[in-house]
Amino acid sequence: MDFTLLGADPRFMYLKRRLELDGHRLTPDSPNKIAPPAWRQGIPYYRDEIYVIENAALTAEGALELLMRRSNRAIAGMDVLVAGFGRIGRFLAGMLSSLGARVTVAARSAAARAEARARGYEAVDITNIPSLFDGVVNTIPAPVLEGDYGGALCIDLASAPGGWATDTPVLKAPGLPGLYAPRAAAGVMAEAIYRVMEEEENRE
Repeated sequence: MDFTLLGADPRFMYLKRRLELDGHRLTPDSPNKIAPPAWRQGIPYYRDEIYVIENAALTAEGALELLMRRSNRAIAGMDVLVAGFGRIGRFLAGMLSSLGARVTVAARSAAARAEARARGYEAVDITNIPSLFDGVVNTIPAPVLEGDYGGALCIDLASAPGGWATDTPVLKAPGLPGLYAPRAAAGVMAEAIYRVMEEEENRE
């Protein structure tokens, strides 16, 4: 089968190799166009539930790596705010907690806060966040955070407009799987593409 890769995604070098090894061909203008999820075009692999879960896990792992590399503290003993408790937030909070961080989850939903507390984390409403943390990681694609929380290392995983409502120095890190682990991320993408194609063939 022919594929066309659109854009300059860091995963594409590994994805191209995988597709060719599987007997497919890369051409400039195939109907099977593959583009980063934000483009919302091409094969809709970003809707595949398994892809979403595996990509979220890679995103959380990349965020953890950023915290470890950019912070002047060890993860053990750090006070870290995780804004948002969707898939990425859940994975990240678990990873941080397993390494000894004190995790606070900020979420609008009372149910999400209850789940966070049940998992052993502190939980606060997004409108009532304490002012001091060592690290803040945002996963919410809306400007809900303010300030630097006492000089915390602030990391924004969300796409534009990002999570900060104020002009705060923030390490913007959208698209982390492709930057942190492009080979693994390409494998996740390839498997999702094959699953989507198989589902479409089965429906025909």
